[in-house]
Amino acid sequence: MYKLWKVLYNIILLPAICVFFSIYALVNSKVRKGFYGRRDLFNKLSRSLSVFNESKNGNILIHCSSLGEYQQAIPLINEFSKLGFNVVVSFFSPSGYANSNISFNNCIKTYLPLDTIQSGELFLDMINPAFIVFMRYDLWMNLMDSAKRRDIPMYIANARFDKRDLTWTFPVLRSFKIELYGLLTGIFTIDKKDEQEYKKVLSGKNTKVYLIGDSKYERVKQAGEGISGVPELSDVISGNKKIFVIGSSWKEDENVLFPVIDKLLQFEPDLMTFLVPHEPKEKKIDIILKKIHSDFNNISPIRYSLIENFKNENLIIVDRIGLLMRLYSIAQVSYVGGGFKSGLHNILEPAIYNIPILFSNTVKNSDEDEILMNAGCGFAVSGQKDVYRLLRKFLSDSDYRRKVGENCRKVFIGSEGIAEKIVQIINQRNVR
Repeated sequence: MYKLWKVLYNIILLPAICVFFSIYALVNSKVRKGFYGRRDLFNKLSRSLSVFNESKNGNILIHCSSLGEYQQAIPLINEFSKLGFNVVVSFFSPSGYANSNISFNNCIKTYLPLDTIQSGELFLDMINPAFIVFMRYDLWMNLMDSAKRRDIPMYIANARFDKRDLTWTFPVLRSFKIELYGLLTGIFTIDKKDEQEYKKVLSGKNTKVYLIGDSKYERVKQAGEGISGVPELSDVISGNKKIFVIGSSWKEDENVLFPVIDKLLQFEPDLMTFLVPHEPKEKKIDIILKKIHSDFNNISPIRYSLIENFKNENLIIVDRIGLLMRLYSIAQVSYVGGGFKSGLHNILEPAIYNIPILFSNTVKNSDEDEILMNAGCGFAVSGQKDVYRLLRKFLSDSDYRRKVGENCRKVFIGSEGIAEKIVQIINQRNVR
């Protein structure tokens, strides 16, 4: 069956994927940026590899689809670095490649080339990895096939098995995925259910399944411990301001939140809201400002970039990236966006600061919402009434707010040492 799927992949599936993205790039700037970024990829990679010092353990490849997966990979990169490995981090998404901040001396980044047979062979020739780690998902058959023939061990870290994923339930696609996942040496799952599901679907394969945990929790905890406050806002948030931070908002989130904030300001004049839009592009911010000015009398907005002109505005639109974690650190209440539209963004980030977290989980893309709700610090909302009721309670009752926020500590119990366990298992199995 594997040989059949390899033929079908290269004759039908891969050409279809390339045609789709080529057409989509005409109307989508992000996809277009990915194509441009891959120009001269191998010459750029050659120059990047030249900075590596000789390592007793050699090179490894960690593949991340985008920025979120890279954040999960950081604890692993740190552990591999301690062991003397050189690390190549590859990205599929241009946003992941552009926004990843590589802070390790023995670590470089590159785009993953298009998954042709020739590209996969050349990619592995240049990197010569001792092993490959895929973060969460994003497996590519030709790259994996080439690695398998070279006897390069391959793993997935932070693996989730989503029963709602049609590629696991539709028989033809399920067959393809079983063959693809069967190429892996090992899968590190985040909980017992994932472990059981992977063992069941891969029962005829040699892939080892481990129950380890999710390094995302470890990474968020590490990141949060080093971040506190926003010094340039000391004058803006002085006094008795109550800080509400809206992270990674989409239009659908804003349509629910703005009427609530407008009404709340009648009862909470000290409410200060920070709105951090998902991808804060100029056009989007202009639309937000026009909507607020035309529809909401109590909301007074200002851009973060114009904060030196602050005159007691009560909603600050953050038009730059890299501030969200710092803003969470000064918040009393938070809302995380995406749940009405594309799927929730990172709801663990505000949890590290022990504050209540509101979100919609209409579009469900992870189990973290359930983890926060079970802990007692996360609250799923379906519309304006839910948001208003919860915010009134949290803003007016500080004791209750602190009690709820303390429940966030439960979320991170047992999160330390996950990356170290993964790296130990890989290194023990692959000593050369």
